[in-house]
Amino acid sequence: MVCGGPTEMGYPRFLRIVLPLALLFLFLYLSVTKLPDVHLHECLQDGKPCRQIPNDVIEDIRVKPSASLKLDPSDVQLLENVMKNCKQHEFQIGRMVEAFRYCMTEKKDILLEEYLIAWRQLIKFMDALGTVFTFISSETMTKVNILQGYLNGEHGKDYRTVTSMVKYELENEVVNFKELPPNRVPSGCRTLLRLHRALKFLEVFLYNLGMSVGKDKTSQMCADAYHKTLSHHHSWFIRQVAEVAFLALPPIEDMYKVVCVSNHKDAKIVLLTTVDAIVKVYNITQEVYTKHGMLDLP
Repeated sequence: MVCGGPTEMGYPRFLRIVLPLALLFLFLYLSVTKLPDVHLHECLQDGKPCRQIPNDVIEDIRVKPSASLKLDPSDVQLLENVMKNCKQHEFQIGRMVEAFRYCMTEKKDILLEEYLIAWRQLIKFMDALGTVFTFISSETMTKVNILQGYLNGEHGKDYRTVTSMVKYELENEVVNFKELPPNRVPSGCRTLLRLHRALKFLEVFLYNLGMSVGKDKTSQMCADAYHKTLSHHHSWFIRQVAEVAFLALPPIEDMYKVVCVSNHKDAKIVLLTTVDAIVKVYNITQEVYTKHGMLDLP
């Protein structure tokens, strides 16, 4: 009994710690689609490597806002305060909100360069939540790099907006509607579609956080967002592993610290303002892909 007591008590504890981590790492491995890793300044032409064109990417570039994109005065003040409080943080939610708002044009199109700037901030947000989001942030960064490569390429002007990218790739038969050709960089349309799906997941998750009364479990809110969005594109096994991985999410109080607020009231304003910007970008992109029958690209 003396020898058995510690084993009986310690073994389950060991499993509670190691098993979720093991499943998480397995989830990370299986979630990777093995897309080629394209560096930020690599040049692409119709999905193939080409001569590199120098083009420095400034992540924190300030884009002039459209006159029609104005925040409510109280929201502006709160976001300004949040940005001041977040100066020492890698992730700054105010910059992310600005980037998503500024990537929309008055003609209801999406500026791809600015869209990627917003995504780089969103990746910082995911990284701030811990390793549980690595399976999304690492793969997302690969896709951001691929699209940046097209923007830096010889036909970069054709990738200025989502609409111009779709038009160019369809006219030049860059998009494959049946399968991803081997040894070929995914098309811009296919790559953006993966970001588009992930954006919906994060939109719903942030909305759940904003609407929470501050007592709900973040794991449940994240799982709910996953079930409504990304889970439809994953296998049964991946979905089961995801359920375990989400249990490692920090409590909601820690989430508030990530967005630089201290209470639910401020968190609701900041998060729902963020969601509002994301929804508008998502809806514009969704309309373009729906119009061209591209929502199910392989």
